[in-house]
Amino acid sequence: MKLFIRFWRVFDFLLSFLAIMGMCIMTAMMLAVCWEVLSRYFLGRGTEWVIEFCEYALLYITFLGAAWLLKREGHVEMDLITIRLKQKMQTTIKGIVSILVAILCLLFTWFGSIVTLDHFRRGLHQPTAVGPPDFPIFAVIPIGFFLLFVQFLRKAYSMLVSKEWEKANKKVMS
Repeated sequence: MKLFIRFWRVFDFLLSFLAIMGMCIMTAMMLAVCWEVLSRYFLGRGTEWVIEFCEYALLYITFLGAAWLLKREGHVEMDLITIRLKQKMQTTIKGIVSILVAILCLLFTWFGSIVTLDHFRRGLHQPTAVGPPDFPIFAVIPIGFFLLFVQFLRKAYSMLVSKEWEKANKKVMS
C-alpha cells in the first residue's frame, strides 16, 4: 500500500508540474501575442514566428494539462441520462466508461508514439516559415495520452473496485 501511495504522490506531482508548465506556456503565448501587436503597431512589421509558436503552444497546453484536469473532474461530462439513475449505477457506468476511455488513450499513445518516432527517424520538419522539426511538436501527444490512460485507470479503479483504496487516495490528493 505504501508503494501505491508513493507512486500516486509522484504521479500527482508530475501532473501538477506539467500543468504549471502549461500555464507558463500560456503566459509566454500571451506575451508573444502582445509583442506581435506592439511590433506591428510601433515598428510597422510583425514577426513570422508568433502565430506558429501559438499553434504549437495550444497543442502543448492541451496535452500537458489534460490528465491534471481529469484528476480534478474538470472535463465536460454528458450526464443527461446518467443523472437520472441511482448513485451506484452512475458510479458503475462512470467506471466502465473510464476503462473504455483508458483503452482508447492507450491506443492513441501507441499510435502517437509510432508516428512521433517515425518523424524523428526521418528528420521531418514542419512546412512553415520557421520550419521546426516535427519530433518535439508531436512528442507531447503520446505523453499526454499516456498520462490520461493512467488517470482513467485510476478513476475506474476508484469507481469500481476499492473504497479503501479511495480513502488512501484521498490522503494523497489532499
